[in-house]
Amino acid sequence: MKKFSELGLYRKMLSMFLLIFSSIVLITIFLILPISIDRGAALASCLSFGATLYAAVVAYLILDNWKIQHRATLTSDYFQKTFNQYIELKDSIVELQNFHDSWLEDIYRNHGEIDECEDGGLIKSIFEVRKNLKQLENKFYYYSLIFKDPIFKQKIDELSADLDNLLQPILDEYHDREGSIHNSEHLKNAKNLREQLPRILATYDEDLIELMSAKIVLS
Repeated sequence: MKKFSELGLYRKMLSMFLLIFSSIVLITIFLILPISIDRGAALASCLSFGATLYAAVVAYLILDNWKIQHRATLTSDYFQKTFNQYIELKDSIVELQNFHDSWLEDIYRNHGEIDECEDGGLIKSIFEVRKNLKQLENKFYYYSLIFKDPIFKQKIDELSADLDNLLQPILDEYHDREGSIHNSEHLKNAKNLREQLPRILATYDEDLIELMSAKIVLS
């Protein structure tokens, strides 16, 4: 990306050089020299004007290119951090996804017994997913707001809606019973999460990574 941008700048500079000096030469030959007394001085003045004009144009092109590069760098840095936030969200989802199996291992070690009236850490893991999701949402929302790019907000809204549809009923049940749900019931919830979370990740993972990768400039 960087080399392509530099090549584009060089092409613009060359194009402007050819345009400006060819125009100056034609104007000088057909309009200035026929009415000039000192043709040498007239030609020098015209070429000097062309050089001054070209220098101003080059300065503008370089400044404009710097602005584009600076914006791309800021965007790249922003999405590198955003990508790290997404990895944290994925890790928390995978941890929640594997919660059922780790719970079964505990039950097996306890000879098939399961303690009642505790959530066993399920609710805490759900809140961890929601926390990471909210942080990622904020990253996408801010970018969409500043750069008027709705695709990021749209994609994260879709992911958020799917996760909320899956996780919110468990939290509502937990709050309605004031935290007294039995582990046996939470085990059923954990089993549902194990089945549904991989589907959600498979639906959005590739698109989200592609969106963020497109904004990251590799040095």
